[in-house]
Amino acid sequence: MKTKSWLLSGTLLLAACGTANISTENKTQEQTSAPTEQAVTYHVEAIPEVMSIAEGIDLYNDHGNMEMLARKYGYKTVKDYAIYRLDKYEAMLYKNCRLPKKMGNSGYEDAPLPQAKGVSSYVSVGNTIQMAVFNNKAYENLVEQIKGLGFSLQEEGYEDRYSNGTIDIYIYKEKRLFRIEKTL
Repeated sequence: MKTKSWLLSGTLLLAACGTANISTENKTQEQTSAPTEQAVTYHVEAIPEVMSIAEGIDLYNDHGNMEMLARKYGYKTVKDYAIYRLDKYEAMLYKNCRLPKKMGNSGYEDAPLPQAKGVSSYVSVGNTIQMAVFNNKAYENLVEQIKGLGFSLQEEGYEDRYSNGTIDIYIYKEKRLFRIEKTL
């Protein structure tokens, strides 16, 4: 009887050792074969009422096409737009929005405010490009455009930062605001 229990104990011990080795090997294989994250690009149909992210990047690189884009999307333009004690832009393009109260010669009280009809949006042109929409469907479409262009999420937080290595796009979810600038 003692012989059988020794055999049984020995068999269990060997089986346990063999199982541990197999699972260790599997874990190492899984770790080495983990896919590396690569930028995936895909086509996202842009909403026709709002400037696309690709056009926003083009506008960032060359402000010369601002008038053409304003005509294409039906944006009204205000040159030298300043937000009182906050920021100053070369121009503000806005559509289905109303301008806030003007604070004397110092600028406007805030960015353009949405109206009830149509898809409200604005684009500020300066050292950075800021695009804002006041519609969830348009916001989600712009986020998908960013991902579709091969930008990858670099940081999550107050603003989510997407980058392609040369351009960063910051998304402020609360205001549905997109800021395009060069990577530092």
